[in-house]
Amino acid sequence: MHNRWNIRLAGLLIPVAVLGLSACSKDTPESEPTAAPTITSSTSALPTASTSPTATPTTHATSTTADEETPTPTASKEKSSVSKVAQMYGSLAPAEFFDMFEDCAPNGIPDSSACTGPEVGQFQFFKGDAKAASTTQLLTELRSSRVVEDSGDRIVGWSTLGTTAVITVVDNKKGLTMQQMVSSDKQDPLERIYELGLAAAPEPTPTAEPSENPS
Repeated sequence: MHNRWNIRLAGLLIPVAVLGLSACSKDTPESEPTAAPTITSSTSALPTASTSPTATPTTHATSTTADEETPTPTASKEKSSVSKVAQMYGSLAPAEFFDMFEDCAPNGIPDSSACTGPEVGQFQFFKGDAKAASTTQLLTELRSSRVVEDSGDRIVGWSTLGTTAVITVVDNKKGLTMQQMVSSDKQDPLERIYELGLAAAPEPTPTAEPSENPS
C-alpha cells in the first residue's frame, strides 16, 4: 500500500520538478538544479503516519479473550452449593457420585437439600437422627423393602409403593439420609443402585464347565 502511494506521489511531483528546473534554466547557470532532491524527502516521510493505526486490533482482541474466560457468578454459585452438599453428605456416596450434580438448593424442609443433574436425576438429602432412624426401620422391617448393603452404620436399599421405588442410603452414625424416587416399571432399583456406585455389585459367579465322561 505504501509503495502505491509513493508511486502516485512521485508521478505528481516529478512533473512539478521538471517545470521548476526548466524555468530556472532560463535565468540561472546549469549548476543550480541541485535543489531538486529536496522533493523526495517529503515523500519518504509520508509512510510513517500510516503505520500508527496497526496497534488498535491487538488491544481489542486481548480484551475480548479476557471477557470470554471470566466465569459467570451463577456458575460459581451452583458449583459452591454442590460442594457444600458433598462435604456434608460425603459418607453416603463416593465423591464421583456428587460430581454428577450441577446444582443444589434448599428442599423446603429444615436441614435438607435437593440436588439435580442430567445423568443422575434428582436426589433429596436430609440431616437428622429421627429421619435416619425411621428410614432404617422401613428398610429393614417392611416386606416391600429390600436391603442391598448393611454395614451397621450405613444401609443401602429401596422400598416400593405400587410402581414407585424409593432408593435410600442411610448413615445412622451421622444421622444422614439420601433418597431418590424412580419408576420400577422403567428401571430396576437394584441396577440403578449399582449404576450410581451406591453399593458394590457382586462379582459374577463363574460357570462350571461340564466335565467330559471318560471313555
